[in-house]
Amino acid sequence: PGQAKLPAPQNVTLLSKDFDMILTWAPGEGSPAGVTYTVRYESQQRLNKWMKVPHCKNIPRTSCNLTCELPNYFVKTRGRVKAVLGHCQSPWVESQFKEYHLDVELASPVLNVRVEEDSIQVNTFFPLASCVQNLLWMYDLDLWEAGSEDKVS
Repeated sequence: PGQAKLPAPQNVTLLSKDFDMILTWAPGEGSPAGVTYTVRYESQQRLNKWMKVPHCKNIPRTSCNLTCELPNYFVKTRGRVKAVLGHCQSPWVESQFKEYHLDVELASPVLNVRVEEDSIQVNTFFPLASCVQNLLWMYDLDLWEAGSEDKVS
């Protein structure tokens, strides 16, 4: 009661990019300097149980990587964020639900190609967070002769 309110964060979005799930937002209109943000998440396994994100408490930036916080990569999750300044805080603003396994945008691999007399060796590298390195990732590799339309998978 009587607690001052800050403008709520805007455009709160759970983004799926390059194997990561990242909560992003914009400062609320008219937000004063020095505002920080606190993030929580919930999964559809445990609705109404908002979990703290220790590395995203009172942060000055407008994004939080939730990838390694997710309790299950096969269950939909959403995030929420509030602005904080001293004893003032904004209302929480929630994102939509996303599921890591179905919604994550795959990163382009880094390819190293070595051609020998009778073979081509292709090595790939993916910049993965340590928590998702053990998941099974599959890519298709197509080869074709320069100038030809005939691809070989």
